[in-house]
Amino acid sequence: MPETKTKPYISVIIPAYNEGGRKGKELRKNIGDIVKYLGKKEISYEVVAVSDGSKDNTVDVFNEYKGTIKNLVVVDRKQNRGKWYSVREGYMKAKGEYRLLTDADGATAIDNLKDFWPLMEKGEDIIIGSRDLKAAKILKHQPKWKEMLGDMGNLLIQVLMGLRGIDDTQCGFKVFSEKAVKDIVPEMKVDRWGGDFEMLMLAKKKKYKINEIPVVWVDAGQSLVGVKGYIRTLTELFQVKWRMISGQYKY
Repeated sequence: MPETKTKPYISVIIPAYNEGGRKGKELRKNIGDIVKYLGKKEISYEVVAVSDGSKDNTVDVFNEYKGTIKNLVVVDRKQNRGKWYSVREGYMKAKGEYRLLTDADGATAIDNLKDFWPLMEKGEDIIIGSRDLKAAKILKHQPKWKEMLGDMGNLLIQVLMGLRGIDDTQCGFKVFSEKAVKDIVPEMKVDRWGGDFEMLMLAKKKKYKINEIPVVWVDAGQSLVGVKGYIRTLTELFQVKWRMISGQYKY
């Protein structure tokens, strides 16, 4: 696998809000798995951890790995701005040829990258994980009401965003090339939960090929996204649609 001396081959971006405390065990396991998995690859990597104004010891947990991870960037932003503000910040601070977004709780484990590597080696710009393809596996499901809202929301997203054929826009496991990041992320405006479909909509409009790969996923059971989060995401969906209609994006 190619590696350059000037930049990491892959950057792992971990946005986090209050992932320390009782949830610190999940965060530590996820980071440990990332170190173990990527450490076996003949590539250089970095981890970009972004704390979105956490009120607990999230930053301290990240800093525990300064001696373990050679290239570790910890962003300790004191103000809470939203998950996708943090994701955008992480994507732009990263230096990797490829940049992986992954959730702090490790719901999609790092070893799901096994089916991503061949596409990266081919030079594909966008590769996203999917929980809805036939070959995907859900080891632990979300509550039924969340799955139903998710399914209905995805259909609406496909229609309004022009993303028909993409089974799962919302999986928190996405790889973008450096080129795609620099082309797409600066155009993004969503700060909270709707950045997934905004990012993919912009990618589609800019004529990028979106590769969807089945993943193994497990509900961590401590998601911060409740009913208000779904309502906020729906609101952001219509805001993005309005920006599309009113020409606020550059395609």
